[in-house]
Amino acid sequence: MAQKDNQGNWLDPKGRPVPEEYIRPEDKKKDKLVESILKRVVKLSAKLETEKAEIVDSIEKYLKDLAKDNRVREGWKGNILLYNFSQNLCIERRIDESISFDERLQMVKTTIDKWIGQKLKDTDPTLSKVIAQAFSVDKQGRINTAMLLKLKRIDIQDAEWKKAMQLLDDSIFVKSSKMALRFRMKGTKNPDNGWTEISLNFNDIQVQPKKDTNDGN
Repeated sequence: MAQKDNQGNWLDPKGRPVPEEYIRPEDKKKDKLVESILKRVVKLSAKLETEKAEIVDSIEKYLKDLAKDNRVREGWKGNILLYNFSQNLCIERRIDESISFDERLQMVKTTIDKWIGQKLKDTDPTLSKVIAQAFSVDKQGRINTAMLLKLKRIDIQDAEWKKAMQLLDDSIFVKSSKMALRFRMKGTKNPDNGWTEISLNFNDIQVQPKKDTNDGN
């Protein structure tokens, strides 16, 4: 029900009391509908949270036991695909990490600038452009993480460059880590139709309203 004061008056959006006899029947009906649906949604959300926690725990236990059985120390930080025996059911566990850089990134830039100054005549113009793009920032002042990580893949056998890349490695830290689970299955009658994803996103589930049998159609 809507919020009420000690006298049983209904409180409007501004907190002003309205005697119940002045509440329109359609408003009472709508209030009841919204409360009923929200109660169901809250319970459903809690159920999903509990189920997800149990699913994650069961996957982590399997992976931990697998590593133990094979006498391997494995952190299982990467993405994992798990199939059933017939390979018509699949669970994908993805770990999406958001990385950033600490204050040592400035030293990376200084070291690379020094290296470019020393190798000015021998520096490839294309490489200079890539480096400039890597350290450029957008309008919000954010650094281009993807471009910076590309620098690590450039094979340059030079002590100053390697020093800069080591500093870049040391400056990286994980800002946030998010786990995502996806579930897929193949049709039992025609497996060649490919994979169907089982959606747990409420808004991705397609539902048609029930047709009213009393509407005369």
